[in-house]
Amino acid sequence: MKLRRFAYAAVGCALLGATAAFAAVADDGSSAGIDFAKSITLTPAETLAQSKDYYKKMVDTQRRIQSLYTKAKKDKDVVKLNCVSDKLTQVKGHMTVADQSMTSLNLDIARNDDPARQHQFTRVTILYQKVVTLGTEAEQCIGEDVSYVGATRVDVEIDPSIPPTDPTEP
Repeated sequence: MKLRRFAYAAVGCALLGATAAFAAVADDGSSAGIDFAKSITLTPAETLAQSKDYYKKMVDTQRRIQSLYTKAKKDKDVVKLNCVSDKLTQVKGHMTVADQSMTSLNLDIARNDDPARQHQFTRVTILYQKVVTLGTEAEQCIGEDVSYVGATRVDVEIDPSIPPTDPTEP
């Protein structure tokens, strides 16, 4: 019974601490947390252009993950295949939602509905960030680094003062 009360007290303290962390106020009096009420300052045309750019990058990321999936399947590496398959499935789901958001965004811009436009743009932005993260994770599944620029080349320069024969051989 005492253990149960202790557990409830611990959970209560944890929740109280988490609440305090979210309600933190900076020294200048402003909120130190995330401002969810902040509005987007882009015009409708800029919003649409940025959303299309995000969508194009998401499609490119999906293609890259699909090529990694094909590579893992060709190599018959089940561990890599399962990992990349999971990432690809998640990206496909995000792309479905992004398609719906892009359609809604176009309608909201046509109706001049700024709050709805901002909502759809926020959704596309969040989906873009998630897809980029999944793309990076898929690269890690295969073992390829995102900054891969090509095959490694090693150049060896030998000091001319070193004799050409091996001095350790008699």
